[in-house]
Amino acid sequence: MIHRLLRGENMNPRVCGMFFKAVVQAVLLYGSETWVLTESAMRCLEGFYYRAACRMARENRPKKNSQTGEWTYPARKDVFEEVGLYTLTDYIDRRRKTIGAYISTDRSIFDLCKNGERRRGTNSRRWWWDQPMNADLESEEVASSVVSEDASEVGSQSSIEDSA
Repeated sequence: MIHRLLRGENMNPRVCGMFFKAVVQAVLLYGSETWVLTESAMRCLEGFYYRAACRMARENRPKKNSQTGEWTYPARKDVFEEVGLYTLTDYIDRRRKTIGAYISTDRSIFDLCKNGERRRGTNSRRWWWDQPMNADLESEEVASSVVSEDASEVGSQSSIEDSA
């Protein structure tokens, strides 16, 4: 659908490729750095990606022989080069390397939180490690707050009935 809009405007194939990367590929590859892909699933994704690139290309498009009815497909490398894309595997590998480099660096989030200073004008923070961890204690506190809320509701209902 999008290719019709772009091709109808006679956009350069490289511009179509940039638009594809910004809109379609961003959605297609969302979370791909954590995917576990089988070969068949990867082939399906690569097939979609190649067909989309063929639709954006001008020179390297599949051609049908009118006499025999057979289709001839251009080389993937030529199509991707014309449109300005790399293979889908390259993009997924790049995303995996980026997230791997981010995770492997020494970033202890708890140390950063614990040693961080409160900015002026912000609420004081209560960290999970400072809160009580006894489940029995918490359930007793919840039960007592529910009982006190019920008692206050009963008192407010009787005052409403008296005024009516």
